[in-house]
Amino acid sequence: MGKFKTVLALALLIAVIAPAWAVLGTFALGFLLAPGALISAGIYVADGARMAHAPKIAIGFVAGDLWGYLVVLVLGALGGPTPLNMFLILLVFVIPAVFISMYFDKVFDLPSWLVGWAGTLIALTLPLTAGALSPEQALMQMGVSYVVGVFGIGLPILHLHGVIAGKIAGAGQ
Repeated sequence: MGKFKTVLALALLIAVIAPAWAVLGTFALGFLLAPGALISAGIYVADGARMAHAPKIAIGFVAGDLWGYLVVLVLGALGGPTPLNMFLILLVFVIPAVFISMYFDKVFDLPSWLVGWAGTLIALTLPLTAGALSPEQALMQMGVSYVVGVFGIGLPILHLHGVIAGKIAGAGQ
């Protein structure tokens, strides 16, 4: 019964906190890309939800967000994406991302950088946001949403879950 209560507590926390940002961010703050926070919260949890890793995961997402923006700028300067120039630009951009994140691994998390990059590329090319947001607005909204996902969703959920799980364990003794 203890495991069920612990899992139920986690499910309820995720069910309330994650959608709260997605809905409030979208409708109250006008962030069309607020649900991007769910991506970064998932990566944070998958990494083991370690507070010590939260800053580098958030920084990795913001770096990926900027990287995606730069790729879109380069693609625009080359006349838009074609299969060949898209492949070459992604190839050229991934090499420094890997080197930077590996040599500065206390600052950057490579998986979050790559996921942030992919998310921003998608956000900047989705019909939903095309014309609704400038590239700079999409960049800012994804970056903020990624940081909120780590610090405003992932971290609070796991902290509260730890408190609740501790009370459940204590009540079972």
